[in-house]
Amino acid sequence: MGLVSIVAREDFISLVTDLGIHQVIDDIRFKELIPNTAFIAFSDDEEYAIMAASAAETLVNQGFSLKELAESIQSSINNSLLMVDGQTFEAVVAGYSQNGEAQYHVISNIKPLESYYPRTGESLYYVNSQESMLVLEKSLKMYGMGTVDQAQAAQIHLLQEASKFIPNVHTNPSSYILKKAN
Repeated sequence: MGLVSIVAREDFISLVTDLGIHQVIDDIRFKELIPNTAFIAFSDDEEYAIMAASAAETLVNQGFSLKELAESIQSSINNSLLMVDGQTFEAVVAGYSQNGEAQYHVISNIKPLESYYPRTGESLYYVNSQESMLVLEKSLKMYGMGTVDQAQAAQIHLLQEASKFIPNVHTNPSSYILKKAN
């Protein structure tokens, strides 16, 4: 399992994963969908990730909104025969709407779609592991989350801490930042 964390505010969305140099080149964890506007990040099952990345790219090209894209992928995964050996899958579609609204949607084959829209002054965060969510929460309180630098410092701290208790999580961070266009 890889680690995916997101901190979202109305003016930026920060993604940090453990992709790093230790991962295999073809290991899919992240795909930019619309340059400087939207991405999809994955954890867990590679088969689902490849399917979701391909579907996301197709749906974006067809003009789907990020929410519609997330709903479509969620529906496809839940109706799929890929639920072999109890594999879990979680992905996050994040970005800005055409109106400039920050948002992220958590797609999963084991729980309903979750959608989040940070309001002015609000910081929302996500990690694909419950234990790691608590670590990120503490890190964000320690480092702050009002700026991209603060959010990334907390997310990198999370990655270092999570590597101590989650197998196969590497400490080399890979990050991506979206900023709201003025």
